[in-house]
Amino acid sequence: MRLDGLRSAPPVALAIAASLAGGVAFDAIGLPMPWLLGPICATAGLAIVGMRMRVPGTWRNTVLAVLGLMIGSTLQPQALHHLARWPLSLFGVVLYVFTVSALFYGVLRRFGGYDPVTAFFSATPGGFMAMTVIGGDMGGNERAIALNHAVRITLVVFIIVFGYRLLVGHTAGGQQAGAYVALNDLGWMTALIFVGCGVAGAWLGTRLHLPGGGLLGPLALAALVHLTGWSEAQLPTVLIYVAELVLGASLGCQFLGVTLGEIGREAGMAGSMTLCMLLVSALFAYPLSLITGVPLTAMFLAFAPGGLSGISLIALALGINPAFVTVHNVVRVCVILVAAPLLFRVAAPRTRA
Repeated sequence: MRLDGLRSAPPVALAIAASLAGGVAFDAIGLPMPWLLGPICATAGLAIVGMRMRVPGTWRNTVLAVLGLMIGSTLQPQALHHLARWPLSLFGVVLYVFTVSALFYGVLRRFGGYDPVTAFFSATPGGFMAMTVIGGDMGGNERAIALNHAVRITLVVFIIVFGYRLLVGHTAGGQQAGAYVALNDLGWMTALIFVGCGVAGAWLGTRLHLPGGGLLGPLALAALVHLTGWSEAQLPTVLIYVAELVLGASLGCQFLGVTLGEIGREAGMAGSMTLCMLLVSALFAYPLSLITGVPLTAMFLAFAPGGLSGISLIALALGINPAFVTVHNVVRVCVILVAAPLLFRVAAPRTRA
């Protein structure tokens, strides 16, 4: 009866209500990336049982620009100074990205039966939102890419938090995990800079036919503004939550018509791949820790294939060299964002043959 009542609800209103409920639930439980993973799970669950929902394309395009601004604004000038301090481990991160992407692309093609686009963008060790959007734009199965990255991020965060507690005694808590930015903290000039980067970046990304240009264009302009020191401001936290909520609803709505068997198969493949990715991370981190003298706890976090925000917040909460971990994860995500679409375009004729 309750489902019958939901079927008569307007599709857009139902999608947003479900997304909000999922975000609130995940946040209350303390799960990772609650305002993205919660909405995906809630809307996907309703879509699987036949609830028709949708998110307007203009909403999705707007939040992609917001998320691009968020990622770009994490690149502060001090990040450039850190790059010179850790050349060996940073080179290791670049090598790790290419190694893992190539290895698990082959695994997903051979054992998962994925098409080349879906396999390629599912195999990258990071860039959840960007890889999902860009992979979908290039013809991949967006919901399969999203599910692979969502399972990986969730498993990585839980494994690291509980593993560090059991193995080395680190426990979360005692530090502020992240800075909350209020709307009224954003001055008029800073707001105009963000709006300008978002609008101009989205326009340039589209005009230049960049894959995922609505996200990568604003990201590039925001990174330029912040790396050159024109601005150090971050987006208000509530805007980021809203953007994640809308994007999560958009991704979840695509699960209409998907069977539970398909979900189980995708999740099983993603879970197995995540455990293997963590093993590869350890194989990179251990020798680099011995060579550089950086503690293994910090080096492993630098190579962990989780979300940028999730891994950085873990480093803050556990007090494990946050600057080192964050810079390495920013480099990892930037390499993925820049290299993955370009590499796929170069390799596309051969992979599709």
